[in-house]
This record gives sequence, structure tokens and C-alpha cells, in this order.
Amino acid sequence: MNSETLPPRIHNAYFFQAFNAVSWQICLGSPLILFARELGAPAVVLGLLAGLAPLTSVLQLVVAPHAERIGYRKLMVSGWSARVVTLVFLTLLPLTVTFWPPGVVIALMILIMTAFTTLRGIATCAWMPWITAIVPRGVRGAYLSRDRTFIGIASVAALVVAGIFLFDHDNMWAFSIVFGLSFLGGATSLYFLNRIPEPECQPRVGASLAPLRWRDLLQDGAFVRLLIFSVVVQLCVLSTATFVTVFVREEVNIQDGLILWITAGAALVGILGLRLLRSRVDGLGSRPFLGVVFLWWTLYYFAWFLLAAHAIEGAWLLAPLLMVVAGFFASIYELSLTRLMMNTVGDRYGTTQYFALQSVIVSLVAGLAPILWGGVLDHIRTLEIVVAGLPLNGYAIFFGVQWLLLGVVLVALLQVREGNAMSTKTLLYRVLVAAPGHRLAGLAHRPRG
Repeated sequence: MNSETLPPRIHNAYFFQAFNAVSWQICLGSPLILFARELGAPAVVLGLLAGLAPLTSVLQLVVAPHAERIGYRKLMVSGWSARVVTLVFLTLLPLTVTFWPPGVVIALMILIMTAFTTLRGIATCAWMPWITAIVPRGVRGAYLSRDRTFIGIASVAALVVAGIFLFDHDNMWAFSIVFGLSFLGGATSLYFLNRIPEPECQPRVGASLAPLRWRDLLQDGAFVRLLIFSVVVQLCVLSTATFVTVFVREEVNIQDGLILWITAGAALVGILGLRLLRSRVDGLGSRPFLGVVFLWWTLYYFAWFLLAAHAIEGAWLLAPLLMVVAGFFASIYELSLTRLMMNTVGDRYGTTQYFALQSVIVSLVAGLAPILWGGVLDHIRTLEIVVAGLPLNGYAIFFGVQWLLLGVVLVALLQVREGNAMSTKTLLYRVLVAAPGHRLAGLAHRPRG
């Protein structure tokens, strides 16, 4: 029986994540993309905005070897405080549209977000090592479930409120108010960040004086296999979320405010996924749940392909449904992968460097891939080809390529290992066959009268 428990005052980490989610869900999410699109920004600029945070995360490599010496709290608080200040300028930016041309406003938006994400990149390397150090191995799944639940609830609230304002997306005051909410969320998160407990153990002797060589980390087989899987998923799956938003706005004709409410619904459904994993992932392992998520992706991208190719009707209903259900599986993927990474490198010498290297490599892919895919989409948007008698437009080609690339994701997933984890096949059998069978048997043997 697991005797490990969560540390005292860990609720401060939950509230920090919640108010921080209010901030980034707006300033790095759909509202920012919709604002840029309202200004007439092309897809490649949307890709750049989506990629700034991942690209600037490379700064972690500079800071990570010194994070323990500086102190996790000091590093995080300094970086987060400075980045919150930049949101003041983002809040005022929509009001400048009346006297500056859209091109200038777009350039200023890119400049502001570059400063914001640079400050984030400097500080963020301290977060995961900090949490890994204070949360015992046996309850990390339970912690992450609660942590992501707070994030999900806060994201729903932020998106619902933003959606109310942005139903009138022609009003730049609405965007200014929404970005102001992002600032308030970030400022409030700092209060709780200062109250998260420090690790009980002191930094290892000599850790800051003798950091590991980065290439030595790449000789760790378990870490490298998980890293490759993370990179492939980011490149082939996660980097297309921005263009799903653009597709439903321009091809399905869903209003901006409704898109934000759909995104909020996805976050709400994601909380159900976190609830499902809370009592299971620590016992069953992360690996089987990653397999289940992969099966969802195969259905998800094929459905978008069919919608873009106009092979099925009811896009106004199916598109929001796909976006909402995707939130369920996204939460399962993120929790499972994060827990597996924590348990893979959390006890190694140079933990901060392991987390930083994984974050930087994956983030670089996350930053470059949307720019790449945005450029591709700009070039093929007017393209039309016929395959097996089915006319395909640019979006259909785009989603079709994403579906084919899932073959690469499968190869990477098969290389991931986790000791004492159940197989995906066994998990599906238990959920789809054994559990319903037990319930039916119980009903059959229930006494009547």
C-alpha cells in the first residue's frame, strides 16, 4: 500500500497554476490568434505567434545548470514578475488600432510577445524540478491530476469570459479587456507562487559547480526514447492546433466567441479525463494511456480530413464535437507524459538539466513546426487535386498529411518503455470488455423483489 502523501501547502501550487492558466490561456491561446487574424495576419504570422514561447525556451539551457544554486522560488518569481509587466502593453495594444496601421500593430504584438516569452523561457526551467523534488514518486499521478484539474477549471472560466466579450470581435475594446484579464490572472498567480514549499533536501554538493555535459544526457536510453516520442508527437500532432482554429473559423464559419466557448468546453471535458486517471495512472502506469490517446488521434485527424474534403455533412456539429472530445484525450496525454518524464529522470543526477533539455528540444520543434505548417498551408490553401475521385482542397491535403504522419508517431510510441506498466491492449480489454461484463453479471445476480 502506498504510504506516500502530498506535502503540506501544496495547494499553493494548484492555485498558482490556476491563475497562471487564466493568464496564458488568453495571451498565448485562442484570443491572441483571433486578434492577430482580425488584424489580417497571414498563417505564417499565426504560426510565429504560436511558436514564440517554444522557441524562446532554449534559454533554459543557459540557466538550468545554475537553477539549484539560484533557488527554484527566486528564479521563478523573478521571471514571472517581469513577464506579467509585459502584459500591460498587450492590454493597451488593441486600442492603438484606431491610429496605427494593422501592420505596425502586428509588429508591436510580435515584439511584446517576444519579450513575454523570453522572460518565461529564462525562469521556467525551475518549475518541473521544483515540483518533482517536493512531490513523492508514488503520488505524482494524483498530484498532476489535481494540478491539471485546477488548470482546466481556470481555463474554462477564462475562455467563457473571453468568449462573452469577443462575440463582438470588431470592437477592439473587447480584446483590450480580455488581455487585461490575462494581466490580472498573472499578477494574482505571483501571490501563490511565493508560498509553494521549497524542497526539504538541500542542493547536491557540487551540483552547480559540476553540471553534466549536455551530450551525456543523450546517452541515457530511457530518456532518449521518451524524448524522441515527445518530439514526434509535437511535430506531427500538437503543432496543428492553431490551424484547426483557423479552419473552423474560416471554413465552418463558427464565430470567434463560440470558438472560445468550444475551447472552454474542451478544457471542461479534459477535467473528466484527469478525474479518470487520478486513481489509476499511479497503479497502471502512463504507457497504456499513451496508447489509448494514439488510437484517438487516428480517428481525430481522419475526421478532419473528411470534413475538409466535404465527404461528410454536418460540419457545424461534428467540428465542435471533435474539438471538445480532443480536450479529454489531450489531458490524458499531457498528464501521462509528464508523469512518465518525472519518474524517468526525477531521481537522476542533473535532474534540472534533464527537464531543461527535454523542454528545449520539444519546444524548439513546437516553435518551428507551426511556422513550417503555416507556410505550407499558405501555399496549398488554393490548391485542389482529385484523389480516387474525391476532390481535395488545401485543408483536406493538410489534414490528410497529418493523418499519414501518425505512422511515425506509432513507431516512436512502440519504443517507449515503462516498468510495471500495463499494456494498452490489456487496459482496453479491462475497460471495454471485463468491466462491462462484471457490471452485467452483478445486475443479473441482483436479488429481485
